[in-house]
Amino acid sequence: MKLPKDDRGDLDLTKKIEILEEEIYNLKKEIDRLNEYVQNLEIIDSGHQKLNGELRMENAKLTLSNKKLEEKVMEFVRPTKKRENDL
Repeated sequence: MKLPKDDRGDLDLTKKIEILEEEIYNLKKEIDRLNEYVQNLEIIDSGHQKLNGELRMENAKLTLSNKKLEEKVMEFVRPTKKRENDL
């Protein structure tokens, strides 16, 4: 179906209003799309923050565990070195 030719000139206010209304409609759609995108990013950010917090806690536990293990190893190593020095 072919649309009828629009004989209104560029200065016709109703034509300008229609063009601007279409632009407003398109901009509102773009705003909605961007709002959804921002919401998705916020969900991802929230998940990353939670995971980061969990990883930091695990890292702190492992650091403490590693330090305790190092101290135990040093208890076994130090007496051996003292005995070597005593000879």
